[in-house]
Amino acid sequence: MTELLYIKEYYFYLLIFLFVTIILSVFTYTKGSKNIVRIINFITISFGLYTVFYIGNRDYEIGVDTGNYKYAFDLIKFQESLEIKKDPLYDAISYFFAKHIDFQSLLIFCSFLYIFCALFGLKKIFKQNYYLPFTVFLITPYFFQFGINVMRNGVAASIFLVALGYYYTNDKKWKIIATLLFSMFFHISMIVPLLFFLITKYIKKTEYLFVAWLFSIVLAVLKMNIAIVVADFISTFTIRVGNYAQNVGEKSSWSNFLIFGAFPVLFAVYNIFVLKYANIFYKRLINAYILTHIPYIILIDTEYALRFGYLSEFMMPVLLLFPLMIEPKIKFSLSRIKICVIILFVFLLKAYKILML
Repeated sequence: MTELLYIKEYYFYLLIFLFVTIILSVFTYTKGSKNIVRIINFITISFGLYTVFYIGNRDYEIGVDTGNYKYAFDLIKFQESLEIKKDPLYDAISYFFAKHIDFQSLLIFCSFLYIFCALFGLKKIFKQNYYLPFTVFLITPYFFQFGINVMRNGVAASIFLVALGYYYTNDKKWKIIATLLFSMFFHISMIVPLLFFLITKYIKKTEYLFVAWLFSIVLAVLKMNIAIVVADFISTFTIRVGNYAQNVGEKSSWSNFLIFGAFPVLFAVYNIFVLKYANIFYKRLINAYILTHIPYIILIDTEYALRFGYLSEFMMPVLLLFPLMIEPKIKFSLSRIKICVIILFVFLLKAYKILML
């Protein structure tokens, strides 16, 4: 209950932020719209900073794994030298904070990376309208899960978004490679979406992947977990000791899948097959999403599901808004206002039970 109340408090502030962005988005269609966009982005960055300190300053009883992180941190204080385990970058950062600063500062630092790496990556792709996909990032089912419990995963996924931003803008290759390495060194699980993204260079037929995705839903409904061998392999990159895969306030379920997991695929299929949306970056991204999503669907009712969900769904803000905001085939008036209203509606649909506590 403590964790739910903790989430509820944040959700009230997030609700205010959503209403403010809707109101200000109205004025982006008037004279002086550039100044309004600057104001929206300033508010977005300010709310991002608030989120950093809200998550980073949490008590140790918030989140199943916060206590585990604290225990591991205290052990590091007594190490004579750095011990590298599975996640060398996180291990090095933890060692530095344990020897020179404190645990609360480590939480704040990781929260900053989690929030602002995502924000920066989305800004690279969406330019001045990044506040819209960033808001989607804040309302996703795994936001608290991977900002608090499996903190390393969340940070690694946000760093991966930076790499996607560099890739989209055709930035220098060393930046892309370095960012991908930082992501994997922060948590080795990010090698999974990277491998699938590389595979999409050779597997380009979205229609074939979509059929496989639909078939995986059938297998999940029938509880035929044929992916268990693959799951055992991939879980070696994701599993940790203790209650690592516990969820915070929200349960991985079919409802989350239908609202957040399935819609990006169905929307992408509509854009690609019906509207003939042909952006290469978008097609590679949705293909990688589908490939990464299939094991999650098949294992959705098993203990493995939470280890897989974030490996694809951290790409959700890009997948949902890219075809609406970048060279869109679907053109509609007052798009920013309508997108904000839809985000608010989805958030209320997702969070009403917590808000009513």
